[in-house]
Amino acid sequence: MSTRGSDEVVRIDADASLDALIHTLTHHAARTLGVVASACSAATVRGCDRWLSAASVGVARCDAVQDRHRLGPRYLVRATGAPAVVPEVGADERWPVWSHACQVQGFRSVLVVPGTYGDVTVHLSVYSPETPDWSAVTPRALGLAHGIATVVAARDEIIELGHTMDDLLASSRSQAVLDRAVGVVMARRGCDASEAIAYLKAASGARDAREVAAGLVAGAAAGGGLVAQRDDEGLLEGEGPAAGRSTVGGHPVATRGRSGAGRPSGGWHPDAA
Repeated sequence: MSTRGSDEVVRIDADASLDALIHTLTHHAARTLGVVASACSAATVRGCDRWLSAASVGVARCDAVQDRHRLGPRYLVRATGAPAVVPEVGADERWPVWSHACQVQGFRSVLVVPGTYGDVTVHLSVYSPETPDWSAVTPRALGLAHGIATVVAARDEIIELGHTMDDLLASSRSQAVLDRAVGVVMARRGCDASEAIAYLKAASGARDAREVAAGLVAGAAAGGGLVAQRDDEGLLEGEGPAAGRSTVGGHPVATRGRSGAGRPSGGWHPDAA
């Protein structure tokens, strides 16, 4: 995301702060739950999986093993929507590859809980080298997963709003350039706003009207006219095949004397009919 203005800077800071909060909640999950363990978190947003954070490299490796074949307690929770407990990893035969990875990293038991907020579902996985009483921990773990999902949803909403703001700012800047271009054509050709708009549309042809308008304004500011191209060389000079008529982009357009000059009225959008 760009940093052209204060609004963009604020959004970048907000994104970073929420990312840091997600990491902090995940990193300190075991302490929050009062167990000896390491936690990691992943999210599913509108059907798409997203890795969030992990408290250690070991727990990240164990959790990632599930993704290759989409087998493991996290995918079980994703399918059922209910918490899953693996009291003894070594004795569990449902996911041998995942179980082996857990044993290599020294984990004996695992708790996985879901937390949903809006379109976001977070799966919080807690890996322990011990065998804690997961039933006593599960309610708090569910609340923590829900809290992380809330933060993820807020972060995504800020990013989406930021993109919308960028689009609106770009549109307003383009509109200002287009309006100035209409004024330049009116001043040079002595026509009213509607005729100036017609000239600009015809001059644009297959090109982006914003580019044509920007070239015209830049040329006028430098003391010239529109950057000349074959189809619009006579845009400002009033050249045409006959008196009172001019062609722009191959289209005949009527003109009138400078006595009819006026100022732009209203705005023109390049997508307007």
